[in-house]
Amino acid sequence: MTSYFQHAKFKAPMANMRSAVGALWRNGSSIAGLYEPLSPEETKPVTGEPVNFRGDIPKHAGDKKHQRRMRYAAPRPIVENVENLLVTPSGGGWCNGTLFERYSSCKPGLRMLFEQRAPVREVESGYFIQSEHIDTFGDWTSEYLNPLAGVENIDAPVFLPATFANKPYVKRDSARLGIDFSILDAPVLIKDARVVRQQMYIRYWLPEYALRLREFYKADPVTPKPGSMIYLSRHGEPSEVAVRTHPNRLIEEIVKSRGGTVLRTDETSFEGYVAAAADAETVLLDHGSAGYNLVYWQPKRVIEFVSDAWWMNSFLFFANSLGVDDYGIICTDYGDDDAVATRLNALLDEPVS
Repeated sequence: MTSYFQHAKFKAPMANMRSAVGALWRNGSSIAGLYEPLSPEETKPVTGEPVNFRGDIPKHAGDKKHQRRMRYAAPRPIVENVENLLVTPSGGGWCNGTLFERYSSCKPGLRMLFEQRAPVREVESGYFIQSEHIDTFGDWTSEYLNPLAGVENIDAPVFLPATFANKPYVKRDSARLGIDFSILDAPVLIKDARVVRQQMYIRYWLPEYALRLREFYKADPVTPKPGSMIYLSRHGEPSEVAVRTHPNRLIEEIVKSRGGTVLRTDETSFEGYVAAAADAETVLLDHGSAGYNLVYWQPKRVIEFVSDAWWMNSFLFFANSLGVDDYGIICTDYGDDDAVATRLNALLDEPVS
């Protein structure tokens, strides 16, 4: 049985608490001159057009069946050149004794501030990616490969925080994309650093980012068979961050009863995802990083299973940016399994638009 302390219902409020505490010490470190945060002008967003969905409204989504796109008000350079940037295994980007949020590969924490910073070596040039998260395949796709896709010629090693050392998808993508990813196991001084800046506001995907990523991957999705259906089930898959529970077996049986295919994400290879494109006119998915495999498919409809304990609108925007206008959301927290089944069947009974 999953420990309560690993579940999103515990992890989410704890993450919010850590963020609040972290904001206090970051403010103090900024006053002391040890830390330079992003300025309000750099982080200010502007609101764009709505993206509609059907089905349930998650608790944090407001009271309407749409979410509005957002982007940074002030454009950012794709690459910012920095002289003598010290990068550390935890993701810190230091310059002249100050930790810069704009040069760091995750939201700065206390460990980053106090870790050993004497460089073990110097390199002439290299890339480092400004980011906020270093935990999951979703972080890797959204906050690392997505901004890298905007760099015209990656002609030097890309240094990564130590947390990516044993991630199989990092090794896989290094080989298939031909990029030299160098894992930091000790501090390194990059004399001519190229910091790849985040262009996307949080996970508010825009068409130019999603389509650019598809091109970066050299993905060429096939047209799915009419009436085909596939479910990306997280049944049995351990989460890299927080456990979410959905009635996977129930959903699997509904999909199979309608002639659809079930892919259990903990059992499916990269090649398996790509090969499944022909069966993906309708895609059902549990909220999670496997949803980014939509980049290899051309679905006409997506239905996402979510929990109020752990939800964000990233896949709504990602799917829409790839051309999916028919998007449904089912909150599996609302009602028992029979109620979930009723709402799911109602969405599936509607024709694909």
